[in-house]
Amino acid sequence: MAATGTECDPRIVRSRAKLLAAATELLVESGPRAVTVDAVAERSGVAKSTLYRHWASRDELLVDVMRSHLPDAPPADLGAGFEAALRAQIATVVRVFSDPEWVRILPSLISLQHHVPQMAELMAVDREANVAMLRDVVALGRAEGRLPADVDARTVLHLLIGPLMFAVLSGDGDRLQELADEVVARFLASYR
Repeated sequence: MAATGTECDPRIVRSRAKLLAAATELLVESGPRAVTVDAVAERSGVAKSTLYRHWASRDELLVDVMRSHLPDAPPADLGAGFEAALRAQIATVVRVFSDPEWVRILPSLISLQHHVPQMAELMAVDREANVAMLRDVVALGRAEGRLPADVDARTVLHLLIGPLMFAVLSGDGDRLQELADEVVARFLASYR
């Protein structure tokens, strides 16, 4: 939805927040099929007509639910060198994956890819942004002679983030920092 001057109206901001929160709760509790316009309106206490002023469809609402929960990742500080930049990027992932709200909604967000076509596109854009940030770190590793020239940033992303994602999804997130340290250490050792 395009920004308008009326979005600064606190009532509009409040109603939008209530609708997003209700849609999020329904999604987490019962999955994508439970997020209907009627259910969101009832749960939020906001009229369906107001929902349609914010979003033209249920799918647009679900895309905004996803957008509102995507974490912001700061760009890597390449000035500290390859290993420090890599560890900082993984520390950001650990911080995000340790957030109870993120952990709570992550499985639902993943399942949305299969129910809402725009969701897969949004996830792909987010994934590409993460790969782009890691690409700079990998390039620095190559420049410092720590990584071979044929190392692909997307593969590095999967190698480093995959175990952390699996730990979160399997309910073993309480050891996330320890696991991240081990994953990074083994990754770095594999190129010595």
